[in-house]
Amino acid sequence: MGGGKYETQMCVIIIEDIFGKIVAKVMETILKESCQLATLMLKLKGQMTTVLIKKALTTLINFGFVTFNLDNNHRATYVADADQIQYVISAPRACLIAKTLYGPTAESICIELISQGRLTVSETIRRIKAADESAVWSDIKNAFGELAASHFLIRVPPVESEIYGCPQFVANFDPFAMPNAIMEKNETNSSELSTSDSNSRKRKADSSPEDADAGQYWRLNWVRFNGYLRDELIIDYLIGGESTATMTHLNVKREEGEEVPQVDRTQYITQNVAHLMFKINETRANPLSLENITASVTDLQRLVRENSLDLAKPDIELACQILVDESDGIVRKLGDSNGGLYTVDIRHAIRQICRHHCESLIREQFEGRAIRVMRLLESRHYLDEEQVEKLSMMSGKEAREMLYALVEEGYVFNKPVGRSTDFQPARTFYLYYVDLPRTVRGLVEYNCKLVRNLILRQRHERAENKALLDKDANVQPIIENIRQSDASEEEKELSIKEVEEMYLPGPDRAQLNRYRRSQATLLAAQDQSIRVLLAFKMFLTI
Repeated sequence: MGGGKYETQMCVIIIEDIFGKIVAKVMETILKESCQLATLMLKLKGQMTTVLIKKALTTLINFGFVTFNLDNNHRATYVADADQIQYVISAPRACLIAKTLYGPTAESICIELISQGRLTVSETIRRIKAADESAVWSDIKNAFGELAASHFLIRVPPVESEIYGCPQFVANFDPFAMPNAIMEKNETNSSELSTSDSNSRKRKADSSPEDADAGQYWRLNWVRFNGYLRDELIIDYLIGGESTATMTHLNVKREEGEEVPQVDRTQYITQNVAHLMFKINETRANPLSLENITASVTDLQRLVRENSLDLAKPDIELACQILVDESDGIVRKLGDSNGGLYTVDIRHAIRQICRHHCESLIREQFEGRAIRVMRLLESRHYLDEEQVEKLSMMSGKEAREMLYALVEEGYVFNKPVGRSTDFQPARTFYLYYVDLPRTVRGLVEYNCKLVRNLILRQRHERAENKALLDKDANVQPIIENIRQSDASEEEKELSIKEVEEMYLPGPDRAQLNRYRRSQATLLAAQDQSIRVLLAFKMFLTI
């Protein structure tokens, strides 16, 4: 893995939070160095048994956190996938995206696949029906098909052969094609079995017919979800506010006759047009492609009709002009063909988002003058202390202190330039400059440390309030039974209050509410940190 110290620690903490310490220890060993099974057992000798190591490894492979391949000596080498581990933190937002676009059934499908790592379509339907008896299998199948068609779900490559004990996967297959037979049993095995071996446990297991789609496993396509998250980050930056998840407002219509203030109306139009520009990009094979998005007014009008939005052509043209004027060069007009041709520069957008986060951190740590120095160095590139002092209109002492502080925090870097070849201090001066990729690499580690600390804090608070949470878990079924009873509403409320007072007196309820507010704050901070981390990592791949 190419990550740093805190990225490794964050991944280990995530695994430990989900699977426990044994699996986390195996994960930590592979994260530090890719190795074969024999080497892994040697490194963990005395810490856990061989059986536990193999079970932990199987679990990690099942969830895609560890992959394997043959090295030059034909030995299976296990490699950790840190990005796949970090995607787990985005699971709640991924479920929200699925629910917003395709309904609660799609959310249930995502929850099952996240919790199990990979499942067949038949197994997924069976698990959802077991959890909710009212669920209709055809609805689940249709939701699964919609998620697969839009590439939010992807098939795991089937095994083709085996070389030196290492499975080889099929290279050419359609990873989004739904199986033809779902929830149908394969009866071929049972008809061939001999009745004389009916007492054999293995024969009994084989005699139960398996699903027709057995072996065709599916998992979440995190790349596709990250494409949506990236689009949300850019739209948030363009409209200057928090965007609702995955174009929710496209499906929200104004009440008939409802008056919309002019400012809100302009923002509503701009928000919708920005989302429509990215909706044009949905059919692209690679959702995380950094190619520019090109959209014409004619294309936007077509999408307006398809989504039944109340937007006329002048509204679209006004929104496009606003985006061109106020997007820092992210949205540009290319020409007048098809009513007007516009492009969204994805690379520039990601760079601007990273600059925005860097400047926000600098503003919190220092003050507005530090932003002025940063922008000056970024526009003029290499400057010495005297030039920074004059151009930033600061005193010599202030300029030096600011530069030293920025260098110490990793926002600004210096390059020694000697007037002679011996680089004597008296004949050497320093040029200051901004290297945004280098700064962002440091901020990736900072973000990983932040996420790690947030997870540890959540774990600590859960442990501190365990007794209280156990009480609440015992009370909730009682309250639910009261609500489902045939008593009047007044009697129900009175009974619920009596139960709460008995099991959770006032101080306990107040502490429980404080705990829930604290958890909500920590989860929101964790979600925002992951979004920023995604932007930083995308910037480093440009």
